Amino acid sequence: MRDLVKTTITSMEVAQMVGKKHYDLLKDIRKYTEQLDEGKISVVDFFTESTYIDGKGESRPCFMVTKKGCEFIAHKLTGQKGTEFTARYINRFHEMEQQGKTNPVEIPVGEVASYLKAMDRVATRQNLAPYKIAANFKRISEQFGIQLSEDFVNVPEYNQMDFSDFIDGERE
Repeated sequence: MRDLVKTTITSMEVAQMVGKKHYDLLKDIRKYTEQLDEGKISVVDFFTESTYIDGKGESRPCFMVTKKGCEFIAHKLTGQKGTEFTARYINRFHEMEQQGKTNPVEIPVGEVASYLKAMDRVATRQNLAPYKIAANFKRISEQFGIQLSEDFVNVPEYNQMDFSDFIDGERE
């Protein structure tokens, strides 16, 4: 099966651009992803967990950072560092666009499937409505180049109400 491609740069490259140790940037990005999750904002629009092989041949954690992710990080920086990073990431993404190249991250379809399966377990445990789970699947699939039919998400005309929604006959 073909590999999927997404335009990103690595967190190692971002760390170099902002003048931070990669380990410190990873801590920052993990904090951002937790906060985005809490706000129910799609993390994969900004950052995707990944790994790379270091000089010793060992697998190390990293993030693939989208243009939106770079913008997010830039807004967290102030002063000279923020200005320099903003200019660098803008130049980097424009360079990739002008060359007609992307900095591809080849993500095996099996990894995407594993991610979607884990996401389904979490959404099911949280009793998320099936149409909302389907909408999340569709959005994430499309980010990895997997096109799903328009009718994949079937939004119900009404939602089943639960008696716990009411207190003393009035809706909370």
